[in-house]
Amino acid sequence: MKRDSGYTLAELMVVTSIIGIMSAVAIPSLISWLPNYRLSRAAREVLSAIELARLTAVRENASVAVAFTPGNAAYRLYVDNGEGGGAANDLTQNGSERTLRNGQMPSSIAMSSAAFGASSSFRFNGIGLPFRSDGSPGGGAVVLTNSKGKTLTIALSSGGNARIQ
Repeated sequence: MKRDSGYTLAELMVVTSIIGIMSAVAIPSLISWLPNYRLSRAAREVLSAIELARLTAVRENASVAVAFTPGNAAYRLYVDNGEGGGAANDLTQNGSERTLRNGQMPSSIAMSSAAFGASSSFRFNGIGLPFRSDGSPGGGAVVLTNSKGKTLTIALSSGGNARIQ
C-alpha cells in the first residue's frame, strides 16, 4: 500500500489565506505602535547616557560633562578635566579631554528642549552631583518628541537621579 505524503493545493491555499488575513489585521497596529516604541527607546538611551556620566564621574572622581544639542537631536559625554589645554569644569570639550559617548536620536525623534539652568549642558562632579554652566548645583530636563507629537521627559534631580516621566 502506497501513501501519498504532502499537502494538497486546497490546504496550501487555506493556510496562505489565513496568513494574509492575519497580516492585514496586524500590520496597521504595528505601524501605529512603532513611533511610541522609538520614542521610548530614545528616552531610555538618553537616561542610560546620563547614568553612565554619573557613574564614570564617581568611579574616576572626575568631572564628567553631558552636552545636548537640541537642534541636531544629539548629545555628547566627556571627561571635563582640562587635559591638553583649556580649563577644567568649563563645559567645553577642549584639548584632549576624553569622549565617553556620542549619541544621535533617530530621525523620527526630535529633541524639543534640553534645559539645565540657562544652558543645554551640565556636569557631574566626583561624588555624582550635577552642576549647571553657571556653577550652581541643580538638575534639569530633556524633552523628546516623536512624529505623532507624543513627548517624554528625562528629568534630572538636583541630587543626580535621572528618570523618565
